[in-house]
Amino acid sequence: GLLYLDVSPRTRGRIDGVGAALSAAGLGLLAYALIEGRTHGWLMTTEPLEAGGFSWSDGPSPVLVAFLASALALGAFWRRQAALGRSGGEPLMDVGLFSVRSFRNGNFVTLMVGLGEFGIIAVLPLWLQFALGYSAFQAGLALVALAAGSFAASGASFPMSATVPALAQVRIGLVLEAAGLAMLALIASTDSAWWLIAIALFVYGVGVGFATAQVTNIVLVDVPSRSAGQGSGIQSAARELGSALGIALLTTLFFSMLASGMTDRLTREGVAAEEAERLGDVVTESAGSVIGAFAEDPRTASAAEAAREAMAVGVQVSGYVCAGLLLLALAATLFMSPKAPKGDRAEEERRERQAVDGPAR
Repeated sequence: GLLYLDVSPRTRGRIDGVGAALSAAGLGLLAYALIEGRTHGWLMTTEPLEAGGFSWSDGPSPVLVAFLASALALGAFWRRQAALGRSGGEPLMDVGLFSVRSFRNGNFVTLMVGLGEFGIIAVLPLWLQFALGYSAFQAGLALVALAAGSFAASGASFPMSATVPALAQVRIGLVLEAAGLAMLALIASTDSAWWLIAIALFVYGVGVGFATAQVTNIVLVDVPSRSAGQGSGIQSAARELGSALGIALLTTLFFSMLASGMTDRLTREGVAAEEAERLGDVVTESAGSVIGAFAEDPRTASAAEAAREAMAVGVQVSGYVCAGLLLLALAATLFMSPKAPKGDRAEEERRERQAVDGPAR
């Protein structure tokens, strides 16, 4: 017999420039607010914002305004896409796909995975180098355990698919990721053993491998074949959004913990509050790179130790937060069916072919 592919109709599309501008503005403002909140204040202005002769020095924080503007822009983007879809236009994003439960929950899983995975990776090298004293090369070697676990699980995932459904593999991965991060949070200190770090990161990496290898399959399992490209694009955007927001959120949390923890310890040791805050700001603004120099100077040795302890606490909190985000993703998978009903998908594809080719004669 002969094998052939059905003809896919090609139509010239149009770019929704207004929608693209709204989404870029909304997401950009959201990322700005998460990153700059600790600098300018979350509600009221604590540090002036100056740009090109303009100064925002009092009243509501520019971060609060950015959050509100982001919500308005993203809300307008969603409404515009929904209106274009209803009127037969060409939306940048088909929001109607979110009525498919597996797609909706799957994208939430993707978003949470991005938040949890990339957020912790942004802060780990700082702790390894400046709190534990690793060189950049040694810190890179420590992360090899994560890569090894991910590589091993990714390679095993597809052969396992014959007996273990994609959704089950994603759940296994999320459990292992959360367990690895919880273990990392438990052992994080100023003198953590390298082999314990390696074990925690390997377990975490195995979870990453299983979860990321199959997450696309569970997102698109019930999406109509004619919308597979749109669905895949939305899922990719959710992953990138999660990674960007995860880095912004976790670094903000980490540096806030570093500054406040260091200031609190120095104040308890009798250092004047103003001086303790100044030292905390110096360490935070350098991302911890001055800790080594502080440790070599007897006048600031106590500040270096306070910074190391605050960094360890920051990793602990970050680890638990990321583990919690991944458990939220796991909870979302409980509302997803293991696979699409074959009969329903076959009937749906038959109707799609009929719509393209015309009724059978």
